[in-house]
Amino acid sequence: MENGKPAPGSETRDTTSSRRHALALMLGAGPWLPRALTGADTGAPVRLAISKSLVSDVSINDARAAMLVWIKKMMTDLNVVVDINPRVFDTTEEIVRRARSGQLDSVALNIVEYRQIAEVLDPSEVLAGAGASGMEQYVLLAKRNGELQHLGHLRGRRLCTLNAPKMCAASAWLSTILDEGHLGKSDRFFGSVITDTKVSRVVLQVFFGQADACLTSKRGFDTMCELNPQVAEDLTVIATSPAMVVTFYVFHKNYRSANRQRFIRVLSDLRGNAAGRQLATLFQFDDLTVRDSSCLASALRLLDKAERAPGPGLGSRQG
Repeated sequence: MENGKPAPGSETRDTTSSRRHALALMLGAGPWLPRALTGADTGAPVRLAISKSLVSDVSINDARAAMLVWIKKMMTDLNVVVDINPRVFDTTEEIVRRARSGQLDSVALNIVEYRQIAEVLDPSEVLAGAGASGMEQYVLLAKRNGELQHLGHLRGRRLCTLNAPKMCAASAWLSTILDEGHLGKSDRFFGSVITDTKVSRVVLQVFFGQADACLTSKRGFDTMCELNPQVAEDLTVIATSPAMVVTFYVFHKNYRSANRQRFIRVLSDLRGNAAGRQLATLFQFDDLTVRDSSCLASALRLLDKAERAPGPGLGSRQG
């Protein structure tokens, strides 16, 4: 103290301490967590944002609880303090606003959201699924021995689509192949469009003749074929999308804290502990690895191409 004023830096320390205390309370921590945070040489907390678009056919409460458990373990095991809002998941609008105003350090989002704010994100390190398991493909299916064997045959027909986080670029892909075939706008091409959150129900709609075609994930369809060879015998693939990375973690371009590498290590070793494995199961990804933005090229090309195609996507018409 000098002349009754706080010593230089004390205000910053007080602010950091208060922020960590609030964070501990937000996470519902026991008495051990505030002590761990006080003793940790962590620097500023990592301001993490997670898009709500990554949560689909799971309980939002289960997903929120799993994320908070993982954050607690990360803070205690590796001394990485994570600052996240009490709701845990942010809407796309919140993600865009926070990214553009510099209010986040790392964000988990999908490729459509990334494209909106790519100019403020760092393309040098993208944390995405490793190898083929980190890629997503879409397939358009119909009955093998029916009259619907080509894309053009589906005009006016009933389509069932999978509604899932990794299907975020599916409507864009469908718009591009319709445009390439000179088949018109996707919202006017099909007679009706319904959605479901389960791959099995989407595929079986076609299998049992309740829909004429379906748009689903190749991974999910392959799994169904393994479990039920009759599905593979009765259904055929009309079109297959390119393999793409569509969900991932990325950093803000201005984030250069030492905690960045700690955070990367945590994400790269999710399956090394029970909390991380639960998180990976809920969000349906395997191992995460550091890649650069070239891994996003095929998905971004698809979105650019879809933007040039006429008419809105499937989201504009549900039946």
